[in-house]
Amino acid sequence: MLAKRIGFATVAAALAIFAIGQVAASTAWAQSWDDPADEAVDSAPPTVPDISGTYSGNIDDHRKGSGTISATITQTGNVLSGTWNSTGNAAGGGKLNGKVNASSDVTMTLKLHGKGGCSLNAVGTFENGDEISMVYHAVGCHHSDHGTIDMTD
Repeated sequence: MLAKRIGFATVAAALAIFAIGQVAASTAWAQSWDDPADEAVDSAPPTVPDISGTYSGNIDDHRKGSGTISATITQTGNVLSGTWNSTGNAAGGGKLNGKVNASSDVTMTLKLHGKGGCSLNAVGTFENGDEISMVYHAVGCHHSDHGTIDMTD
């Protein structure tokens, strides 16, 4: 009878140790588990800024000098479109198209109305929630040219 009690106590102790190990392992697993919902919040794609509006400012052209520029920009997602016009020594105007990304980088093509394939390819940034600053190079024009554009909404 003593042997049965020792055997029973040994089996009970072994089961208790096994059960404690399982509970500890489950607790450790539960503590290390990452909730997929948390990752969805952390990995949300950055948003593209809304730069649509009516802008005005300065254009400084390497060949033609300074002038003023205005642009009306519409935006769908990250795609830009609209019109632009400049006066003064750097007079011109036409349609524009381009893109903006989540880092506020802006690329635009400003087509010159009535000048064939002549356009200004501009790159720059959207800053301070209302300012676009860019540098441009003329493409498809009679002369090589470049300059800067700085305009606010």
